[in-house]
Amino acid sequence: AVDSAGEPHAELFATAALLDFSADGDVVRIVACGQSGPLLLREGRAVELDVEPGTPLGLGLAEVVAPRVVSVRLRAGDRLFLASDGVTEARDSDGAFYPLTERLPGLADADPATLAERVWTDLVRHCPDLRDDVTMLVLAPRPRGGS
Repeated sequence: AVDSAGEPHAELFATAALLDFSADGDVVRIVACGQSGPLLLREGRAVELDVEPGTPLGLGLAEVVAPRVVSVRLRAGDRLFLASDGVTEARDSDGAFYPLTERLPGLADADPATLAERVWTDLVRHCPDLRDDVTMLVLAPRPRGGS
């Protein structure tokens, strides 16, 4: 791969969060590779899951260490919110980071399809001069037996 000037890239890597849902939807297994794990929205709160953002894909190949897998039991009504660092590292004019974990519960409602749009609107209010790319994904699993 080459950059816009035609020069070869010195570093090629990608960050990722991998989620594997059990067949019944009751458990999600999460591996983070240079990317924060999802926030769990449960009972009106946003909970940071204990996911270690391990080595990005394509880096650290000389000393490969198996990534840490975190399993989370899901309950009916849970939502998983994933965001790129364009969201979590956005700063306002005073240099304050966007407080995603604090604001997310107030932006969530019964319709998970509108959550990313609500966060986007709030993010742009916080940081009108946003310069990084932004990616958000809201997952609304439906566990069969989760309590």
